[in-house]
Amino acid sequence: MPTARAVPLHLVTGFLGSGKTTLINRVLREPGFAGTMVVVNEFGEVGLDHLIVSSAQDNVLLLESGCLCCAASGTLRDTLIDLFSRRATGAVPAFDRLIVETSGLANPGPIVASLLGDSALRPRCELVQVLTLVDAMNGAVTLDKYPEAARQVAFADRILLTKVREAPREQVPALEAQVRALNSHARMDVAQGDVPATSYFEATPLGHRPPATPNAWLRGPLKAQYGGDEAVHGDAFGQIATHTFAVPHAVDWQAYAAWCDGMRRKFGRRLLRCKGLLKLGDTHVPWIVQGVQGFFAPPVKYTGMPAEGFIVCIGEDLDRGDLDDIFTALQAGRPPGALENPPPA
Repeated sequence: MPTARAVPLHLVTGFLGSGKTTLINRVLREPGFAGTMVVVNEFGEVGLDHLIVSSAQDNVLLLESGCLCCAASGTLRDTLIDLFSRRATGAVPAFDRLIVETSGLANPGPIVASLLGDSALRPRCELVQVLTLVDAMNGAVTLDKYPEAARQVAFADRILLTKVREAPREQVPALEAQVRALNSHARMDVAQGDVPATSYFEATPLGHRPPATPNAWLRGPLKAQYGGDEAVHGDAFGQIATHTFAVPHAVDWQAYAAWCDGMRRKFGRRLLRCKGLLKLGDTHVPWIVQGVQGFFAPPVKYTGMPAEGFIVCIGEDLDRGDLDDIFTALQAGRPPGALENPPPA
């Protein structure tokens, strides 16, 4: 019997008032998205989003236990597993796509880690993208004032600027620059009423799209915009930087395992997100590798055309010299000796 295909899952996040529910409302009105199941989380004691999302009540699940990020290892996991069990028995309508909307105060890190690493979830659903909405009217102030908003941008594979028409024209380029300083690798779009909302929810995982050219698919969470770039945000949220490394040669599996362990021990949760493409093992087969806050998920074979290996790391207060040492060890195929007795993360 063939193994059931994992359902593509889109994680939609963004600070309070950024327009997440409005976007999902538009998506659910599209006939082609009739097979979409939505899981909604509202921060606070009383959930309201289930009264706002215009969809049948049996395919909108409200988590009333608090902020979704706090429940990522429990409530969200249990909700998704229960959802798939109910689909199998016909207790809920069949669905071929999942959208999880976080609360406006959620930290996406634990959610992404759970979706990538939980052995019960990975066969059932596949994280396609983290879509972060940023309000063009209030985004600049929000990003400076609230760490949660900055983290939401830092974790994004795709960023959608909303309420652009309502914002002063000169404010938008400055906000774009501020967002790029936090996350230089994500694809950025501007929400427009005449653009179908479904265009922001492509069904194929970003790392598996057939490329027009060998490197064309490397946009989104995998594209290295600038070799060795360091994009730095202001003091309001410490320092979030993007570091890009070319890894052109094949890497031994043991060297990769030692590199993951070294990164985890050296940087821990300060390594917010790490994603790239490496040729692993003797066969030089390319693999998609990714990590979240010190956790590294098992690599996944890349099904597209071969491309040059690279890794993009986004983190808080990461020392470029330490990163260079670790990557030098990775490319040399040996454990990073400088990390034998690393300081605590």
